[in-house]
Amino acid sequence: MPPAYRNSPAPTESWQGPVERLAWGGKGVGRAADGRLLLLEAPLALFPGEVVEATVIWKARHGEGRVTRWITRDPRRTVAACPVAGTCGGCDLWEAGRHAPDLKRQMVADLLRRQLGEGVAWDWRPAPEEARRHRIQLHWDGTELGYFRRHSHALVPVAACPAAAEPLSLAIPRLKEALIGRALTTRPGRWELSTGTPAGTILATDERGRSWCLEPDGWHRSEEPLRHQLRGIALRHEPGAFFQVSPPWAAEAFGGLLETWGVNGRTLYDLYGGVGLFSALLGKQFDQRVLVESGEAAVAWARRNLEALGLPSDCLVGDVAAWVPEGLGHPEDVILLDPPRAGLEPELSSRLCTAGAGTLVLVGCDGAAFCRDVKRLGEAWDLEKVAVLDLFPLTSHVECVALMTKRP
Repeated sequence: MPPAYRNSPAPTESWQGPVERLAWGGKGVGRAADGRLLLLEAPLALFPGEVVEATVIWKARHGEGRVTRWITRDPRRTVAACPVAGTCGGCDLWEAGRHAPDLKRQMVADLLRRQLGEGVAWDWRPAPEEARRHRIQLHWDGTELGYFRRHSHALVPVAACPAAAEPLSLAIPRLKEALIGRALTTRPGRWELSTGTPAGTILATDERGRSWCLEPDGWHRSEEPLRHQLRGIALRHEPGAFFQVSPPWAAEAFGGLLETWGVNGRTLYDLYGGVGLFSALLGKQFDQRVLVESGEAAVAWARRNLEALGLPSDCLVGDVAAWVPEGLGHPEDVILLDPPRAGLEPELSSRLCTAGAGTLVLVGCDGAAFCRDVKRLGEAWDLEKVAVLDLFPLTSHVECVALMTKRP
């Protein structure tokens, strides 16, 4: 039997010092007296120059700490507009106020400089003040409804959510009332509240995929999809399905960016295509489209959406990594990929390096994975442009986009 100490929690110690800079993921960077790097996290944003106290676990070469107290505070720090900002596991930039976009820009700049090099220019597109979430995931424990506490599955009860679109926030007490009154299933679990674009109709979806629509007299069972009007296009999808968190701003940001970059061609290979957002945004810029997505329901909606828009498309159910062949496409074609947070599988990156298409657009919601994939693709593709979109206001998350051209 191994010694008991091997199963003991790692020893912790208290640390005080300044935040030197901001690193990817909202982490503050500090230094130990011996020069070792220290990565700090805090629930209410960190400003470079602030002096903090943290509980630290030291690893072999660096430390990881959680801020427990501010010794000096940046004068730009504001009072959080959310009463549970310090404990909720969702937003982590509330006290940054109107300076949150600049803090996020600093995080991104640090990541791109370290991963892609000093010479890479990039475009930063901050979220507009009115951007709010059009879907939120709440948890019901049989008594309370709310979000998970940071680093825990303990519940933080909420009666409103200022990060959500107002109709969603107002629906939270109505959902709790129905759960307490047993008008809805009372089994503990996850609930998603979602709305379309413009925000209005509210749907509540349980873990089994069953949905209810909020009417003036309460919740009624519903089979209706969510509907979005985005930059002049209409999209529909089932409640509970993956879609952009803030659809109006996401469509405006992606649509404007792809338009500025002049993305067009003969065939668009829309990989990890979901319900067809990118194919729809690019519209008539292509003669035809091939959309590949692993979710059958998403592909069914993609077919409906693109057909309704008059966009000829082959919408296929399949694993993208397995579907992409060697030598995909021709020089006038474009490959657009919006993979899961983990990014591209190594084998897929290798096959993409053999592609015949002339242009590749890579979208990534995890900056570190995005940079890794850009470097892997760099074996055969030249990086032309990079843009970073703040599609997740009040959090440290962003969406990265790269435009790459095939090297002759």
